Amino acid sequence: MLGDERVTDAYTRNAEFWIGVIREGLDPYQRELTDPALYAAIGDPAGLDILDAGCGEGYLARELAARGARHVHGVDTCAEFVDAARAHPGHRPEVVSFHHADVAALPLPDDSVDLVVANRLPNGITSPAQRFSEFARVLRPTGRAILLGMHPCFYAARAERGATGDFSLDAYFGVRTVEQPFTVAGRVSPAASVQSFYSLEHYVGMVLAAGFAITGLSEPHPSATQRQQNPWWSENFTRPLFLLLQCTPRR
Repeated sequence: MLGDERVTDAYTRNAEFWIGVIREGLDPYQRELTDPALYAAIGDPAGLDILDAGCGEGYLARELAARGARHVHGVDTCAEFVDAARAHPGHRPEVVSFHHADVAALPLPDDSVDLVVANRLPNGITSPAQRFSEFARVLRPTGRAILLGMHPCFYAARAERGATGDFSLDAYFGVRTVEQPFTVAGRVSPAASVQSFYSLEHYVGMVLAAGFAITGLSEPHPSATQRQQNPWWSENFTRPLFLLLQCTPRR
């Protein structure tokens, strides 16, 4: 099995669930928060060679290709996601290549992409820093990396979004392994997703040690207008859930 076994196994068991959620546009966090923040950070992808790290069923790779990217490499450890991405009627193999591989061992040569996008990629459990070294390796010196993930400061071990869990100092500055099922639009994932969380200083330290400079930081969140128009946001977004870093190689 590629990648971290527990992470990959959970995605394999949940593959059908996530493919349906993405293709039916059911996730309001993705639709109204993280995708707009991601596209704003990416800007115009026209003419760029791009790595979509943790591509899932391929929606972002397809969108970047539609917006003019020269070539997009989608990489995922979940074979079911990669098969679904390749089988999608909108797949353009001349512009998008999907690889069943580990983001910590990318099947790409050095200095081969202009942009790395890690879109809600679960944190690694085994050798978590290796993925950032791989991102730096495949990026051209003038390239950028955009890392959008779950916020490292606000998830506790075995805690759902609204729960407190174990959030002692030892837990925060150690490793928090979170196992939780997801409920989206009334659908419950068949298995609990698994990933590890690290303190903010540890997470940022891994990015810096890989040779990146952080040039931007944001925490995608609902606006006052969104919260006024839809009370769901106030009920379900009670603390920061996402962190977006923009990075460039220090070369």
